[in-house]
Amino acid sequence: MMLETSQYYYPNEATTPIVWDPVVFAYTFLISGADMIILASLAYLTKRLTRAIPLLIVLGISFFATVLFGPLADLRSPHKATLIFSSPHLLPTAETPGISLIAFQSILWIIGLILSVTFALLYFSYNMYLKASEGGKLSKLCRILSLGIRDEASYNKLQPILKGLAIIMIVPMTFWGIYPASLMISQTWVFLWRNWTTLIFAYYADTFVVATAISILVYFIMKAGRVDSEMVKPLLKVHAAGSISVVGITALQLAIWWFWFIDSPINQSIAIVIPFMYLAIVLLSASFLLSIISLRFPVVSVFVSLAAFSGTIINKWNMVVNGQLISATGLGVLELHLPSDWLMLTISPISLGVFIFVVLSFIFQLEVTKLGK
Repeated sequence: MMLETSQYYYPNEATTPIVWDPVVFAYTFLISGADMIILASLAYLTKRLTRAIPLLIVLGISFFATVLFGPLADLRSPHKATLIFSSPHLLPTAETPGISLIAFQSILWIIGLILSVTFALLYFSYNMYLKASEGGKLSKLCRILSLGIRDEASYNKLQPILKGLAIIMIVPMTFWGIYPASLMISQTWVFLWRNWTTLIFAYYADTFVVATAISILVYFIMKAGRVDSEMVKPLLKVHAAGSISVVGITALQLAIWWFWFIDSPINQSIAIVIPFMYLAIVLLSASFLLSIISLRFPVVSVFVSLAAFSGTIINKWNMVVNGQLISATGLGVLELHLPSDWLMLTISPISLGVFIFVVLSFIFQLEVTKLGK
């Protein structure tokens, strides 16, 4: 039985209760790569957080490169996936009014990936030359990736190009940061998403929390717990700001729903997501407090990431999956039935991003304290 008989819902909802399978839940985590690239761009432009740029740009590219594999796994006809690039619906016509947000974002994905890879190759070029000069199995590849840069003077001439790329990269990456929430609101008729006033802001801030949490955890593992406070403190400050922002935005949304639905039967339906929102608030508040403590005791930073992951996993699952269980009428709650392979499809895109990162980490230096070192 899908619903209690006292609840009202549309008949077709009983057969297709979930618009998007949990694979999109994993897909939203991969989008944190876009926020890592934004942080790398801002770090380069402001000359702050500079030691984290290599880690952020390599991690960001690794995750962002796999973004489209999430929706691809959920397509009914994967062999037609390339049509979104060859025949994108970007302008309205008499036969097909409107535009395709998905096609628009797919084009931005190509542009963003080309820009970020170009930035990375130029940024690492001189270090690739120095690494090639040391010899080793990858010396030939490193010499190719040096792009002909042989000294600091030649590298310094690239700075205007790198600054230009850093500025331009922010645009497509920002669109990708808000894309899932924009798609939920504009392309579906899910009751809760349509009435989640702060969804775009919550999603964007939540993605920054994931981006910084991943970066902190990866750095902690790289250094085997012996973290450098100068490296991790700027990331902790960004993470703390993101965590407390999500807490505040989530609390605001709870207050809005209380004001709207306190005397409405809809209040019984949205009760399915409320406890998870409170739990996310607690975990992300803990992550915020741990971030403050870690500024003094950097070794605690691993717990910052663990608390953040717990909070964001609950928060995103609640948004993406639980949010779809409320009937389009707002007066019923459907049962969750997942496909048998949902866990594999959820883990696979993330695993691909991790694999790409591991491969790139053997080629590019993830911590650069000074140019060429």
